[in-house]
Amino acid sequence: METLPEFALEDEAKRFRKWQQTAETSVSDSEQGLSSHRWPPFGSSGLNGGVTRGETETEWSPLALWIAEQIKKGIQPVPLPPLPELLKSIYQEDRIDYRFGHIAQLFSGPPESHPPTTGDLRWQDAFKLLNRLTEAYPSVPWTMSQRQVEETAQFHEQTAREAIATTAKVRSQKSPETKIPLISGTFHQALKEYSKYRKAHFTKAGEFDGSGHYMLGMIENFQKRQPNLPLAILDFTHCQEIYDFWRNRPLNLRTNKPLSKKHCSSHIGELKRFFIWLHTSDKFAWRRPEDFDLIETKVQKLPSDRRSIHDIEIKTFSVDHLKLLYKHALPAQRLKIVWCLNCAHGAAEIGRVEWEDLFLNQPHPWTNEGLKITSDNNDSWCGLLRPKTDVVGWWWLWPETVQLIQWWKSDLQRRIKRDLKSSERIMLTDKGANLYRDSSRNAQSSFSNEWSRLRTRVAKAEGKDAIPKLPFGTLRDQFSNWLGSDQNRAVIASVALAHGIPHKGDKLLYKHYSNRPWAHLFEAQKEYRQALQPMFDEVTTPAT
Repeated sequence: METLPEFALEDEAKRFRKWQQTAETSVSDSEQGLSSHRWPPFGSSGLNGGVTRGETETEWSPLALWIAEQIKKGIQPVPLPPLPELLKSIYQEDRIDYRFGHIAQLFSGPPESHPPTTGDLRWQDAFKLLNRLTEAYPSVPWTMSQRQVEETAQFHEQTAREAIATTAKVRSQKSPETKIPLISGTFHQALKEYSKYRKAHFTKAGEFDGSGHYMLGMIENFQKRQPNLPLAILDFTHCQEIYDFWRNRPLNLRTNKPLSKKHCSSHIGELKRFFIWLHTSDKFAWRRPEDFDLIETKVQKLPSDRRSIHDIEIKTFSVDHLKLLYKHALPAQRLKIVWCLNCAHGAAEIGRVEWEDLFLNQPHPWTNEGLKITSDNNDSWCGLLRPKTDVVGWWWLWPETVQLIQWWKSDLQRRIKRDLKSSERIMLTDKGANLYRDSSRNAQSSFSNEWSRLRTRVAKAEGKDAIPKLPFGTLRDQFSNWLGSDQNRAVIASVALAHGIPHKGDKLLYKHYSNRPWAHLFEAQKEYRQALQPMFDEVTTPAT
């Protein structure tokens, strides 16, 4: 007891002692011995729950013994303890465990003012006792009487409503309805949890898919550009306001111009997914308000959205432009240029091709399954599933493509000082890492940076206007644009770009894709190869 603070209620303890002696005149000698025993109040630190160690044995306070009996009987949660066990455990001679001083005060007055049981305590006193018992016995699940629970909940609910109303007032927001359900958490807190959910959604086998960065970026925009409302007031009107922010095309913070319709539509799509998650999540009690499906989500169309015929036209390189790019490119850059022209691939496709996707110097694998094309050991092929959609694609490889692939394999093995595995990607760095970084926010940065260096080299040698400033992805559009808009040729372009409905079967099973014009595609590739002959004539030894 020497360690108790100075504010231990000594005077209250004396009054309580006097009352206790009067009230227990009929108690037996043994009980009197128990009441006068020097029970250390929960130990000096309050951490041992009233279990103290004497010189030869462990001693338990009456309250600790009562709790043990309740647990033995399987009573959970444990109700507030009876007054005799409680009072005998917090009192010792003229001092009281300071944490339970409010209980001593209750029983220091006239006997007629004392509550007969802990169940008769006012909710304020019962709630305080609950907190003190939880501190002393943190492993015990305590509870109050139903009356005390209801009165405590009603008080704090009213306090919460007043806090919500005050929050809305200071933020100049619409006052919430008086009967609006109380829900913990805020809009931004929910967004943070949703971001974790979306990140897990884009993580497979421990690796994050870089395409998820765009989704996570939109969630960040919601937090940066929209107010942090309590979920308790997130009713139909407030939900509509959240959607309206993006429907009305807010300004781009960098250009000070309205965001594009596509950009805002993407944000609205992510908002829809967020509210579905929030409605079904067990982390928050928010539920969609009535008529939620009537929320307007259509993005406004602005006069500035009108496009000219020049904007609709796909911009590509001419053969003369390609000649200059091919001429000044290094061998590794030539491989990427030729590959993208040959197979209508961009960085995402060429960056994911594996060595096992190549079938060099052999007939097409579907020849024996009914594919009607002329094919022999002089032909080479690439067959893979398009990223994201899993639509199969097959391409006949030009001789120049095969030559550069063989050079690349030999040179790469020399640089990384080991043999390449069939399951590895073709495009690797000098350290053996993937050149296309799926988990990165900008997965194709290595391709775009190398492309920028090549354009700079061309501009220095040929003049700054020698080639148009088009991105690396332009090479993917060259073949399909060359095919033209004729309906039959458009179908071939679609097959070249691996558009269509995916099939769950193996990419080598011809029967799943037998209705596609493969032979016409391969012939078109050969024709396009002839159209690019001036480019190939510019460099007779592409691997040097």
